[in-house]
Amino acid sequence: MTFRTVALAATTAALTTAALTAHAQTPTPSDSQWRASSTMLATLLQDGYKIVAVVNNGPADTIFVQRDQSAFKCIDPQQADGKAKTSVAPGCYELVPPSGTAPASESK
Repeated sequence: MTFRTVALAATTAALTTAALTAHAQTPTPSDSQWRASSTMLATLLQDGYKIVAVVNNGPADTIFVQRDQSAFKCIDPQQADGKAKTSVAPGCYELVPPSGTAPASESK
């Protein structure tokens, strides 16, 4: 892998992160592209998902993972000490088409 290939991959990941960051710490409304999942980050990593970005927005880290055409964001609250309360609930969310829209179909 050349330096140029690595730089291109890093740029692509940065652009993807920028697009996903807009939704990183916002609540997940019913019409959002992020659907709550019972799957944990550890399970996703064991299933072959790779971490593509980590965003820190205050009280939590948002970890984006991807495998093929599937993506999840997992929110990991930070606790400086055992007494600190976080306002962000831990959990993972799957990227899905927005509700009310049909999935894109391939033209032949």
